[in-house]
Amino acid sequence: MRSKIDLPPSRKPNLKYDKSGHLPLFASWIDKKNTSHYNRENNPYDFKLLYRSSQDGVDARSFHCDNKGATIWIAKIKNSTQIIGGYNPLDWNGDSVWNNTTDSFIFNFTNGKNISTSKISYVNNRKYADFCNIYGPTMSNLFLCINNKSIKNSHFGIAYPNIIGNTENFIVEDYEVFQIIKK
Repeated sequence: MRSKIDLPPSRKPNLKYDKSGHLPLFASWIDKKNTSHYNRENNPYDFKLLYRSSQDGVDARSFHCDNKGATIWIAKIKNSTQIIGGYNPLDWNGDSVWNNTTDSFIFNFTNGKNISTSKISYVNNRKYADFCNIYGPTMSNLFLCINNKSIKNSHFGIAYPNIIGNTENFIVEDYEVFQIIKK
């Protein structure tokens, strides 16, 4: 009789992001290049999946991607095609202290299946770029509350210009965190 071996969930990026052109677009934004600067063949980064809420659990303790360097988080909004997220070039460390950087950004795709619907906002107040607390990652305006799978959008423009709109609360269907690794 053969024994059944439970394999861990796949750690590969969701192919929808790779095939749809999201990853080269993210790479262009990271390097502050024209949105069509990179494509699948010349993308200078690997996107290593660190966390997927649907596989790893829905609580802040499961989320922590501490000390992994640059990461990007992507949230699929429930009952829509919208995806929103952010890029943090620094470590998430969970100490609830604001990180100081000029290289972070948030983004919004009103239709996550179509990269032409994207909007990006680079940080304009570096003192409040991002931090991670017991609830999850915060990028000034966007507060991802992992425990109840929601995103709070303060839309006050404290550190990022408002690209999300006036919706204050989003329910998240699934979210992922990718470590950004230079090839």
